[in-house]
Amino acid sequence: MDNHRRRTILRTAGIALTGAIAGCSGGESTDDETTDDETTDVESDETEQPAETSTTTADDGTQSPPSVDEFLAETSNYESIEDRTGTDSVEVQVGTEANGANFGFSPPAIRIDQGTSVTWVWTGNGGIHNVVARYGADFRSEQTDESGHTVTESFDESGTVLYVCDPHEGTGMKGAIVVE
Repeated sequence: MDNHRRRTILRTAGIALTGAIAGCSGGESTDDETTDDETTDVESDETEQPAETSTTTADDGTQSPPSVDEFLAETSNYESIEDRTGTDSVEVQVGTEANGANFGFSPPAIRIDQGTSVTWVWTGNGGIHNVVARYGADFRSEQTDESGHTVTESFDESGTVLYVCDPHEGTGMKGAIVVE
């Protein structure tokens, strides 16, 4: 079995497991959610582990965050940082097609100017999502699957903000904001 197919099978299994765990962690669910289920035989005793993001530890014991490329390495819809400088506000869709289902932010990485507001807009797809800063900022939205739900943050200081969806972080639902 080639590596690409093995990765796809393991990622699909991970998504199913993550969805099952997320469903048990509280929050509301709906019966009208559908998934693409496929039955596949896995003929390998190898277990692929998610890629770890690297951090470096400074002399004072603090850790610096991974680069955007490192952080988004397992995010299937990430190709490059989209330039959104020159605007006062940017929208990022939550629950877009990525990572084997509707487990993506779109765009996954943006470059903005200081003072720009970013609004995350829920598509209603992929179950319950949230937006949680991992590096560079401190924010956490509620978990919801409500289509049209929004959360807005303003970024007034330069730096890199790396964020995730808690229930789907393991599947690669991650994003980045580079503030200039």
